[in-house]
Amino acid sequence: MLEKLIGYFVKRHLLTNLLVLTVLIGGVFAWNNTSKEEMPDIEFDHAHVTASYPGATAEEVEHFVTKPLEDQIKGLDGVYRITSSSSDGSANISVDFEQGYPNLDEALMELKNVVLDVKLPDDVIDEPQVHVWKTTKMAIIDVVLIDTQRHLLDIPSRKRLQQYAYTLEQQFLNLPQINSVEKSGYLQEEIQIMVYPEKLKKFELPFNAVMREVKSNHVRQPAGNIETKNEPKVTLISELNTAEKLKDLIIQGGFEGQVVKLEEVAEVNRGFKKNKSIIKVNGHEAILLRVIKSSSYGIIEALEVAQRQITSFRKNSLKDTGIELVCLDDASVDLKNRLFLVVTNGIIGFVLILITLFIFMDFRSGVWVAMGIPFSLCFSMICASWAGYTINNITLAAVIIVLGMIVDDAIVVSENITRLQTEGVPPHEATIRGTAFVFMPIVASILTTCIAFVPLFFFRARFGKMLAFIPPVIFFMLGASLFESLVVLPGHMLLDFSIFNRFISRFRVKKAQAKKMHWFVKVEDAYGDILKKVLPFKGVILGGFILLLIFSGYIVQTKIKYVMFPNEETREVSITGETFSEADRYDTAKLTRQIEDVITPYLGKEVIGLRTQIATSRFGRAVEENKFRMIVEVLPKEKRKKSADQLIKEWQEHFTDIRDLKDLKVVKSRWGHASGSPIELIVQENDDATRNMIAELLTQNMRQYPDLENVEIERPLENPEYKIGLNREKIKRLSIKPEDVALTLRAALEGTIIYELLEGDEEIDIRFSIVEQAKVDIEKILDIPIGNTGNYLVPLRDIVDVKKTVTPNSIDRKDFKRVTTIFADIKKGSNATPLEIAADLENKEFPKILSKYPTVLLNFEGEVKDTRESKGDFTSSIIMAIFLIYIVLVLLLNSLTKPIIIMLAIPFGIVGIVLAFWLHGKVLFGFFAAIGAIGLAGVVVNDSIIMLVKLEKNYDNSRGRAFSNEQISSIAKTRLRAILLTTITTVAGLLPTAYGFTGYDAMLAEMMLALTWGLIFGTLITLVLVPCVYSLEKDIRYKLASLRKG
Repeated sequence: MLEKLIGYFVKRHLLTNLLVLTVLIGGVFAWNNTSKEEMPDIEFDHAHVTASYPGATAEEVEHFVTKPLEDQIKGLDGVYRITSSSSDGSANISVDFEQGYPNLDEALMELKNVVLDVKLPDDVIDEPQVHVWKTTKMAIIDVVLIDTQRHLLDIPSRKRLQQYAYTLEQQFLNLPQINSVEKSGYLQEEIQIMVYPEKLKKFELPFNAVMREVKSNHVRQPAGNIETKNEPKVTLISELNTAEKLKDLIIQGGFEGQVVKLEEVAEVNRGFKKNKSIIKVNGHEAILLRVIKSSSYGIIEALEVAQRQITSFRKNSLKDTGIELVCLDDASVDLKNRLFLVVTNGIIGFVLILITLFIFMDFRSGVWVAMGIPFSLCFSMICASWAGYTINNITLAAVIIVLGMIVDDAIVVSENITRLQTEGVPPHEATIRGTAFVFMPIVASILTTCIAFVPLFFFRARFGKMLAFIPPVIFFMLGASLFESLVVLPGHMLLDFSIFNRFISRFRVKKAQAKKMHWFVKVEDAYGDILKKVLPFKGVILGGFILLLIFSGYIVQTKIKYVMFPNEETREVSITGETFSEADRYDTAKLTRQIEDVITPYLGKEVIGLRTQIATSRFGRAVEENKFRMIVEVLPKEKRKKSADQLIKEWQEHFTDIRDLKDLKVVKSRWGHASGSPIELIVQENDDATRNMIAELLTQNMRQYPDLENVEIERPLENPEYKIGLNREKIKRLSIKPEDVALTLRAALEGTIIYELLEGDEEIDIRFSIVEQAKVDIEKILDIPIGNTGNYLVPLRDIVDVKKTVTPNSIDRKDFKRVTTIFADIKKGSNATPLEIAADLENKEFPKILSKYPTVLLNFEGEVKDTRESKGDFTSSIIMAIFLIYIVLVLLLNSLTKPIIIMLAIPFGIVGIVLAFWLHGKVLFGFFAAIGAIGLAGVVVNDSIIMLVKLEKNYDNSRGRAFSNEQISSIAKTRLRAILLTTITTVAGLLPTAYGFTGYDAMLAEMMLALTWGLIFGTLITLVLVPCVYSLEKDIRYKLASLRKG
C-alpha cells in the first residue's frame, strides 16, 4: 500500500510540481498578508482596575476605594490573586485569574460589572476602569517633544510645546493604524481662581459664598421653545469662559452701587495643573507621547505609518522652531533584528547546507534536498496564516530552531535512493523501495522531535503563554518536511538524468563527483574498521562514557548554575540617586544636568536617548522630590563598538567628579522583569509597625551578605498629615453646615473644579482655591472665613480640632494584607544565583522571624518565583518528553529494550551542552538554554533511530556470536553518511545564530548553542556508543540463549 502511494506521486511529476509551485506562491502571499508583531497575540489571565479619588490620602483611598473593590472582586469565580496599591488620590488593583480558566471572557465581563456596582464616595467622579492587556494592542514607540532652548519649561514655553504635542497627537489618532496615544509630562490647562483669605475678611465675604457665586453665574441652559409658527429655541447663555470675564464678575453688591468684583479678592490666571514630578529627555523637560497601535495592524506596518507622520511633522511644523522631536523605545527594533537574523542566518545556513550536501552527495540529490527548505518555510507560512498566527519574535525563534532540521528527512530518503541506485537497482524501483524502506524511521524521528516540544504547551504563567506558540510552528515545519520528503522528493529524484549529465559534463563535474563518492566510501570503510576494533572493548567504552556523564554532573553541581535570565547584554541602563534632602523637584532637575552632560556626548553614537524622571520611583510612584531615576537607552549590541559594561565603567569614572549628588547606582536592566532586580522579597503583615520592623531587620541582615548589593526597601514617601475633626457642638450652635466645612477645606487645599469648559477638543478646568502663599501654613488655612446660614463669618479654627500625624503616600496589599518589598542586586562577578540567595535567606533568616511573628508572611516574587516555577516545569517537561518518546519508539521497534539504547543519546546529549557551556566560559544556564535542552531530547535521538533501525533490519542472528561485531560494524558504516549529513545540516542551520554571525540575540544564541553542541555530542554517541551497547545487548542474548540450551 505504501509503495503504491509513493509510486502514484513518483509517476505524476506535473502534479507534484504544481503542488510545489502553489505552496511557494502561497507562502509569499501569506508572508505579505500576515502581521509582523513583537509578541504573539496573547490575552493574559490578568486584569487591572484603576480608580481616582483626588485629594485623598493613601489611607483614605485604601479604606474608601481599594477595600470595597477588593471585597467585591474576591467573590468572583476564577480569581487566583489580588494585589493592590493605594496612593494619594488613586487606587490600582491587579487581578490574576487561574491559569487556563475556561470562561475568562465571561469572568472579565463579570469583573467589569462588579467594579461598576461598588458604592464609592461621591468625590470619585470618574467610574473605575478595567484594563485587560493584549499584546496586539501595545505601545510601539515613544515620541518626545523637547524645547532645546530651555532645560525647564515656564508657562509660555509649556503652552507652546503642548500645542505642538496636541497637534501631533491628533495627527496620530487620525491614522487607522494607531489606536490611542498616552501622554506623559502633558499638563491639563486650567483657569485658576486663587483667593486671598485676608481680602475675604476685609470685604466680609465667606469663602464658600464666593465659590457658590462663581459657580451659579456660569450659566448655559436651554429654556425651551416659543409657541409660535417656527418654534424658535430659547437658550440662556451667560458663560464665564475667560479669565477676563471671571475677573469682572460681581460677587457682592449693594443698593448704594457699591460692588466687589472677583479680581479684588482673588487672582484669576490661566495656567496648568500642578505636577510633582518632572520628565526630561536628553537634558530637557519633555512631553512624551506613547503611541499604541491598533490590534488590526502589525508593528512594522503601524510604525512605518507613524514614522512617515513624524518625518512630515518635523519637516512641516518644527522647522526653525527650536523644538526637537526624539524617538525612544522603538518596538520594531527587536522584531526587525529578529527578522534580519532569520533571513541572513537562514541564507548562511542554506549556503552551508548546500555546500555540505554537495560534498557528501551527488549534485542532483543536493539540489532537490535543499529545495525542501523554501518549500517547508512557505508551507509553514501558509499553515501559520490559516491558524491566525502573526510573524513575531517567538514564531521566528521557532523557525530558527528547526531551520537545519527540515532537510534531515530528505537527506535520509535521497541517500537511501542513491545507495540503491549505485548497487544496480533500476532508478524507478530504487526510488520507491528506498523511500518506503525509511518511511517508519523518518516518521518516528519527526514524531520524537515534535514530542520533545509538546511540554512547552504546559508551562505556566506569562512565559508559558508565549512558549505555547513555538511547538505549532515546529509541527508545521516538520510536517512540511515530511510531506516534501515522501511526496515531492522521490519524483524529483527521477527527473531526466540526461539534463543533469549534460550540465555536469559541461563543467566537468562528473569526474569530480566520482572522486567524492570514492572519498566518502573510504571514510565509511575507515569508520567501519575503527568500530570493528573498538567493539571488543565495548565495556570499557561504556564505562568511559558513564565516567564522562558523572564528570558533567560534577560540573553542573559546582561550575554551572541555573539563572532564569543571565545578565549579559542590555538595551537599557538605569541610573538612580538623590540630591540634598531639602531640594525640590526643580533643584533636583538642575543638579541632574551634571549626569546628563556626561551621557550627552554619547547620543547618536552608543546611546539613543536619555530619560530622566524626577520624584518618580522605578514603578512610577511618587517619591521624595530630591530623588531621581534615569533610563539610558543604548543601541543593540551589534550596532555599537562598546559593551554595556564598558559604557558603565566610562560613565562611573566621570561621576566621581560630580558634586551635590549621592547614592548613585548604575544597573543594567534585566530581561523579563520590570523591577530590574533579581531579588524581590515581600513582607506581608497588616500591622505597619511590625511589618516595617521586620523589613528593616531583613534589610540589615541582607546587607551583610557578600554577594548582595543595592539592598533597599521600596519605602513609600511619608507625608505629614493634619487630621481635622469637627466640633459638633460649635457648628450646631453657630448654624454651620458640616458639608460647607468639607467643601471649604477641599477647595482651599486641593482646589475644587467648579465647572469645565470645552475649547476645541480639550477640556479646561475652572479650579477654585486659595493663593499659594496661604497654603504653606496650617494656621493660615484655619483663618479662612466660612459663612453660616445667616451669612456671618466664622474662622475655620473656631469650629474644628486639629491633630498632626504622619501617613504614607502609598499602601501596597497582596491578598488583603499590606506588604513591603525589599529589592537587592547580585554583585558583579559573584557566582551566586538568585535561587541560592533565596534559599539561604529562607534557611537562616526566615525561621528567626516566623518563630516570633507567626502572622507574618515572607515570600519571594519576580525572578526567584518565576525561576522556581520554571525549574518545576522543566523537570516535568523532560520527564514527559522522555516518556512519550519512549512510547513512540516501543511502538516503532516492537521492543522494550531497543528504545533504551536509542534514548542513551538524550543524557549524553545533555553532557554535550554542559561541556560546551563550561568550555565557553558560561557559568550561568538560563531559561532559553533549558528550552534548547528540552528540544534536544527529541532531535538527538533521530540519528540513533536511523542507526538502530538499520541494525535491526540487516542484522543476521543466524550467523552467531563470532560474527556479531563484524556485522554491526559493516551495517553501521552504511548509515554514516546519513547521520553525518543530518547532523551537519542541522548544526549549519543553528551555528550562525548560536555565534551571532550577522547579529547577536542573547535569547536565541543561548538556545542555539545548547542545541548545536548537544547534537554534535549526541552524534558521537550514535556513532560509537549505540553500536557498542547494541553489541553488548547481542552478547547478553547469546549468553542467555546458550545458558537455556545448556
